[in-house]
Amino acid sequence: MNAPSVLEVNTAVWLDGLGLRLDTLKERELEVFAGRDYVWMMGVWERSEAGQQIARTHSGLQQEFHAALNDYTVDDVIGSAYAVRAYRVDRRIGSQAGLANVRKILHERFGVKLILDFIPNHCAVDGDWPHRHPEWFISGHGRGESESFQVGSHRLAYGRDPFFAPWTDTAQYDYSNPEFRKAMIDELLLIAEHCDGVRCDMAMLMLQDVFTQTWSRDPQTEFWAEAIKTVKARFPNFLFVAEAYWNREWQLLQLGFDFCYDKTLYDRLRGRDAHSIAAHLQADVQFASRVIRFSENHDEPPALHAFGPAWWAATLICATVPGGFLEYLGQGERTVRMPVQLGRAPEHDANFECRQFLQQLAAFRRELPESFEVMPCPHPHVVAYRRGEYDFFVNLSGQGVHLSTDSGSWRLPAYGATVLQPLPVPLDWLHQLAVAA
Repeated sequence: MNAPSVLEVNTAVWLDGLGLRLDTLKERELEVFAGRDYVWMMGVWERSEAGQQIARTHSGLQQEFHAALNDYTVDDVIGSAYAVRAYRVDRRIGSQAGLANVRKILHERFGVKLILDFIPNHCAVDGDWPHRHPEWFISGHGRGESESFQVGSHRLAYGRDPFFAPWTDTAQYDYSNPEFRKAMIDELLLIAEHCDGVRCDMAMLMLQDVFTQTWSRDPQTEFWAEAIKTVKARFPNFLFVAEAYWNREWQLLQLGFDFCYDKTLYDRLRGRDAHSIAAHLQADVQFASRVIRFSENHDEPPALHAFGPAWWAATLICATVPGGFLEYLGQGERTVRMPVQLGRAPEHDANFECRQFLQQLAAFRRELPESFEVMPCPHPHVVAYRRGEYDFFVNLSGQGVHLSTDSGSWRLPAYGATVLQPLPVPLDWLHQLAVAA
């Protein structure tokens, strides 16, 4: 499978900015996704009313909300995209028929496939299942108010990552329950009828050893191996992408995932150490070709904030080394991360230079040969690599540097990048920044 380019969009916020719903989107609005292999429409599923109220009063979230919106009011909170009541399209953004029509236009007009969210660790506290099947959840018996909640006569644990406080708008699934696992796979099969792939939230939390250590309950077998095999038996080309951390990527790939997040590259790019970046890029091709590189997504600070003027250089690396490439609609334009509980973003003038660069980068990716070689770092902050016949030099520092190559001497400006060979498609910023000495 060729490594895909994926464009993420915060669906509710995007639609709010357009003043539209899924059902009223036309070709004109969807053209923004052209040139990518997939669009990931993040946050289409039905959100939690209880979660909405929790977020509106959650003291830890208020600072984030006010930072994102100068004119924030509680009406801007629509609930977390990751506290899902049910895998139904949220009525505030449209209908199931509207989603189906969007998918149809993406396929037929732009050749773009659709990825949606799958949240395997938990559901909303007021979801369908906690009330109907409390036995499918980790018991909250003996756990305090900050770790559990009451549903009828049952007490259930909040969902959580073992390294952080519980997510108090969610209920924790019990993967040691065989009946629940079957229901979850059935849910995946239903989702697969409406899209071409899923981005699996916090996928490593379902791993047998991780779940056992977190909850002292052994699932006995690996859920992902069974789930992915079952779904692909019916939908062979269905794409599974894992959000993964803690160096669990290879394990998840071995269980059947097509691609996993590459958080390691992201962290090393933020560190600006060319030698550590180069070392990571020398990973075996069986791994390197199956990770998704990114310089921004909805969980991370905006690239412009995280990398400053180097955001575009970091993005260039992510897009042109082996593996998939994930970008986030509006990348390079915002400086504040949008919390996933908000349904509105601040108004801002579009940066058409940023958008053109990312469009050109998407086109350039399609022309890149498969062969890849990391070259010796010519400077502590310059990453150098060869992709087919193209030699890349990317300066992640705020200082200009001089480079000597077989092709001559080059001055690479601060945050500049060059490819020594002529390119098959335009890449404007690259040419503006590469200056011969």
